[in-house]
Amino acid sequence: MQRPFSSKTTSLLASFALGAAFVAACGVSGARPAAAAPPAATAVAAPQPHRTLVFALTTGLEDQQTVNMTFLQAKLAADEKKVDVIVLVYGRAVLALDGAVGARSPMTPALVRDAMAAGVRVQVCANAMQKLGVPADKLDPPGVQVVPTAIGALVDYVAGGAAVIRY
Repeated sequence: MQRPFSSKTTSLLASFALGAAFVAACGVSGARPAAAAPPAATAVAAPQPHRTLVFALTTGLEDQQTVNMTFLQAKLAADEKKVDVIVLVYGRAVLALDGAVGARSPMTPALVRDAMAAGVRVQVCANAMQKLGVPADKLDPPGVQVVPTAIGALVDYVAGGAAVIRY
């Protein structure tokens, strides 16, 4: 069942129809005369605002392909040189950076190193490290940053306008 138009909508439609009929009766076309071409301008890139992309990695050793793809995709994003890229590691994902864990993929440290070499900042949650028994001196590869809490860092990034991709 169709709802009738409100009186305001009906008035607007009637005005539009009347205007269209007037234009047609007067033989006025919508074509405008050609304007002079604007002077050629030199292309100048507009300054880009500071942008940040955060990969929030919570998947652990149960899905090593996802862990590895996170670091690969973060590296690819950093290679574009359009945004600052951060991989924020917390929850079970902390075990993927524990050098003492033999069950992790041998590809993981290499992918993390490649991402870091491309400018990706890898940050690990100190709370998750403590709960999972991962000492800071066992983080592999070396050079990852330890943040007090991942949620605190994530709140700061989002408040600053960062885009977040969760894995």
